[in-house]
Amino acid sequence: MSLNEKLLSRYTRMSSVGSVGAFSLGSAGSTERLESDENDNWDLLSSTSYTSLSEIQEQISAVRRTILETEVNTDQRKAIVHKLIKLKIKEQDLENRRFYQSPGEVETLRHSLVPINQAFPSRRYCEECGSVVWPVLQTIYECKTCTHVLHAQCLSRISRKCVGAWLHPLEDETDISPFDGQLSYTICPEISLVEQSYECAECSSTFYPSGGHRLCDYLGKWYCQDCHWGYTSPVPARILNNWDFSPKQVCQATYQYLNLMRRRAVIDLEKMSPSLSIISAELSAIIQQRQSVLEMKKYLMVCRVASSLKLLRMLEERQHFVENEFMYSFQDLLDIDNGSLSAWLGQILETWQDHILSCILCRAKGFVCELCSEKEDLLFPFSPGTETCPECNATFHRECYRNCDECPRCQRIRERSKIRSKEDQ
Repeated sequence: MSLNEKLLSRYTRMSSVGSVGAFSLGSAGSTERLESDENDNWDLLSSTSYTSLSEIQEQISAVRRTILETEVNTDQRKAIVHKLIKLKIKEQDLENRRFYQSPGEVETLRHSLVPINQAFPSRRYCEECGSVVWPVLQTIYECKTCTHVLHAQCLSRISRKCVGAWLHPLEDETDISPFDGQLSYTICPEISLVEQSYECAECSSTFYPSGGHRLCDYLGKWYCQDCHWGYTSPVPARILNNWDFSPKQVCQATYQYLNLMRRRAVIDLEKMSPSLSIISAELSAIIQQRQSVLEMKKYLMVCRVASSLKLLRMLEERQHFVENEFMYSFQDLLDIDNGSLSAWLGQILETWQDHILSCILCRAKGFVCELCSEKEDLLFPFSPGTETCPECNATFHRECYRNCDECPRCQRIRERSKIRSKEDQ
């Protein structure tokens, strides 16, 4: 029996049987007082969004006391028992996580902060006080998820929730965050300072008429200089709508989030911007290359020689390229713009094509054009100047296929089907 099932069977019985602490009330005053206490406790238990183990254990104790003070076989008691079950499961989860923590790891606001003992490749600044960090000379912590960096003495000042909290969601978490594992595709939905009550969108510090506030082009909200350092980054919404890769100023939280999402394939171009390839020759070329990847994959997956050479693992860093042709990551779009993705894919396709054309097992799965006399040409779906029948996947010369009335292979398949149906009758 799993832990959840054990807890469910153990604590559900509490709602149906009496307990030692159950008692009858002797006066109307005591009844009213107890009902008031129950209502107060119920308001206290309306949320289980606690993150530390000590807070959860305190809440469990409060829930147990409330259970003893409620009537048996009531809906309120059952609801409180289910709340207790959820808290116990969360307590067990946090206790188990201790075994996977690194030495010296600190958890706060969903950050998993670990001490850094080696120098960074470039200068880094504390996200809380803004001063330079020196890992060799100071005690420095960095979040394993969002790379949030701060001094040890700044741990008590941390106020920004980890932008990668969506990777490890908590049960009953009700916080609505723009950093939810997806990218925003709306161009700078700017909010006025009046709508923000002249307060920073992150730390709620008050803006002054003299200025100092900055706009985040990704979220469209205003931030103070402590939460917005003027860092710039291309914005996914501007890329997908206008093919605009110019860097825009974003707040620190957005900068961390875009870096975290950089290599996650969450952009469906076919759904979000299907006509983008018409205005971008670079994207159109990449789409053709990705179609060739999927065609060659069919041959490499069934070739034992290709498996021994691990040719498919050449796309390991972009696994989504061998799964479909429409999903892209933020980094893919940036590499399309600078031309590096086309060159990288071209080298891989050249290697794959050399193998398929020279491997006897792969060549045996090639096609000859049945519509012309050039029978010596071995055709593949990825060969230039060819076209594939969408019904039977047979490959022909493009001009031959477009001039014919019907695919000869499909015609043979239908004729054989008619013969079999007559024989069955």
